[in-house]
Amino acid sequence: MNPHLKKWSCGYRLRLMKYLFLFLFAPYLWAQSPGNAVKVGDSTCLDCHEDEAAAITPTIHWTSPQMEEGFICESCHGPGSVHAETEEATSIYNPRTDFMEVEGNKCLDCHTGEQFGSLQGVAHYEMENGCSSCHTVHSTSEHLLVKSSRELCKDCHQEVVGQFQLASHHPVPEGLMECVSCHQVHGGNNAFAATEGTRELCLSCHSSKEGPFVFEHEPVNEDCNICHTPHGAVANALLVQNEPALCMNCHYMHFHSSLTGYEGTVFSETPGEFFEPLHPNRTGVSSLDAWKKAFTTKCTQCHQQVHGSDLPSQGVSSMGRSLTR
Repeated sequence: MNPHLKKWSCGYRLRLMKYLFLFLFAPYLWAQSPGNAVKVGDSTCLDCHEDEAAAITPTIHWTSPQMEEGFICESCHGPGSVHAETEEATSIYNPRTDFMEVEGNKCLDCHTGEQFGSLQGVAHYEMENGCSSCHTVHSTSEHLLVKSSRELCKDCHQEVVGQFQLASHHPVPEGLMECVSCHQVHGGNNAFAATEGTRELCLSCHSSKEGPFVFEHEPVNEDCNICHTPHGAVANALLVQNEPALCMNCHYMHFHSSLTGYEGTVFSETPGEFFEPLHPNRTGVSSLDAWKKAFTTKCTQCHQQVHGSDLPSQGVSSMGRSLTR
């Protein structure tokens, strides 16, 4: 290798590493209080930051026993003597701008509940710019939010906002529910589901669907999301598909509305005279429009108790389990 080229190559790599280090770590280093700074007390801070003081003094952050009395500002911002002299923003630790995914979050020094924890790097504060993406400490707003929770969630979750514009949706746009009614916003996994399982969460409001029933519909005992979508849907009742397509994911078509399409009596005692229906003991009349009738008929017109029933159905072949009453 050309020695000049080799020397340039090594120097290039060193410069690249230096710039990469500065790019990654300089914002974090600049945000820290200088090492020779000492505490000066709240009175010094409040001489300049009157507006911030007026906003924070009525809140728990000012009255919390976890704060060091007389040095409450510096409990979060670190020693402020150098900042008091230079009045430069880079000479004081600012929790709002110091966030790095590989470092601890200053807010979590006090907010240590397990609901804030994350081992996967997908908690809310890790997905965005720390806690300050949603909260502002120097504020008297509810939960110290930068805006209302419903409007705040919209900023990032645009796809969900679109789902709430569909014909069938939970009443979040109408103001009867909030996102936090179902979601644990500080949760440590990307689903951000409430602490209960999905089924238990739904049943906390829709208790009439819980049972137990004598005749049960298996999906109801497993997961409501098998049939329903939580935010919004084109189909009624938040169904993931319209009927009968949804039901046909598990059930075959049956009975008179969907028998093989031919003209004549459905069942004949003469073998081979007609194709036998799925349930030979059910007589009826077939027609060439049978499939049309099937796809324009909702299963729930007959099977009304789709979540479960305590009363046996009258259908012979269903052994009473048709969920019709």
